[in-house]
Amino acid sequence: MLSRQLIIYFLLCIIAIVMVREFSFNLESFSGNRNSVILIFPYVLLTFSLFGYELFLKLRDASFNVCTWRKMIICSFIVMLASSVLEFVYFSEFIHKFGRPLTREASRIYIYPWLNQYTNMVFVNYYTFLMYASTVTFCTSLITLVKK
Repeated sequence: MLSRQLIIYFLLCIIAIVMVREFSFNLESFSGNRNSVILIFPYVLLTFSLFGYELFLKLRDASFNVCTWRKMIICSFIVMLASSVLEFVYFSEFIHKFGRPLTREASRIYIYPWLNQYTNMVFVNYYTFLMYASTVTFCTSLITLVKK
């Protein structure tokens, strides 16, 4: 089931997440520079899309029995829920560090737009990747199980 392409796309996704993480600014620092990480976002979208498409193709062509498909649906749903909760916690901590609440004029999130040099990691991180991969797995497994 695993193919060389799927592993390469997975590694490219991890590299994209690391690139966004490394080139984003910390909340403690202040920079007048523009958001250069936005130039990496097309690469992130491309690698995530290629990984999702390859995962979809591999799961669609897999020949598992009904019990295995059910287990995959349950496990991917649990991973999807867990990564969503972790993303929510991460986002809540991020908002707290950014100067809480969003309507307060002194908070950085009020001063800067949402897509800036500090908020890149909200959109591209390991939790969003897990949510994406588990959603693709869940939907493909569910469709395959219904067709059987």
